[in-house]
Amino acid sequence: MDLHRLKAFVEVAENGSYARAARTTGVAQSALSRQVAALERALGARVFHRTGRGVELTEVGERALPRARAIVTDAAALLDFANRPVDELRGEVSVGVVPAASFVLFDQLVSRLRTEHPGIRLRALEGYSGQIEEWLGAGQIDIGIYNRYSRGRVPRSEVLMREAMHLVVRSGHPAAAQRDINLREIARIPLALPKRPNSLTGMLTALAASQRFELSIALEASSSALTKQAVMLSDLGTISPPQVYKEEVASGRLVALRIRRPDVLQTTWMSTGSGRPLSLAATAVLDIIRQLSRSANRKTDG
Repeated sequence: MDLHRLKAFVEVAENGSYARAARTTGVAQSALSRQVAALERALGARVFHRTGRGVELTEVGERALPRARAIVTDAAALLDFANRPVDELRGEVSVGVVPAASFVLFDQLVSRLRTEHPGIRLRALEGYSGQIEEWLGAGQIDIGIYNRYSRGRVPRSEVLMREAMHLVVRSGHPAAAQRDINLREIARIPLALPKRPNSLTGMLTALAASQRFELSIALEASSSALTKQAVMLSDLGTISPPQVYKEEVASGRLVALRIRRPDVLQTTWMSTGSGRPLSLAATAVLDIIRQLSRSANRKTDG
């Protein structure tokens, strides 16, 4: 399989059009088109549908992209390995992370990498837990950090942190004067939660059903930013670790009430893609995340 064809395919897929890929890479649009056409002949199938705004992946393209990206990344890493000092780690590392973990870990992770391993390029994708587990399964990321709410272990994974879940509301909300709240009381409060399918939303609705009541879900949002905006500007509440809203709670704009009776705990797991061994760069990132997690847990315990 010709590496230039795979590079052209990956660039066009990531840019969404031949024209944008040409501007990004400095390769003529016609040359990219020829390389992709040659790849399609080799595969015996189309990898793109042309649209009025660019291109979209076909089903074959969707399946081929993670493997093509991995081959291109590995080839670049091999060239770096051959031409750089052996003690200098280089390469791209893809990390998928849930919003709560990104607030705790990522500022420090970027700072540590710039100081200790400036040759490592971090590719961070924020998403909800279900998305991150899908990316891991498809080989789109090297490391995934995601949440689970059931007890028991996750194979080939390690626990980064456990946190109590809170109801988060704006400071003027009628519930804001309380110190804690139980789940049945939350049923009276309209909520903004992650859109389904989502492990948190699914767990909360099942837990409420087991106690014979329903939660009032007024908004299902596809991002933490949309959820935060809704809570800041309305009477909606959300359920989250308070760390996600640390600045807003500290400033008094939002209030976080611990959920009790029952306590709701969130476990954050870290897993690696099972399709291929981790690169040395990805292993270094994994080790730094472990160190930062231990430090964050010590501060919480203290």
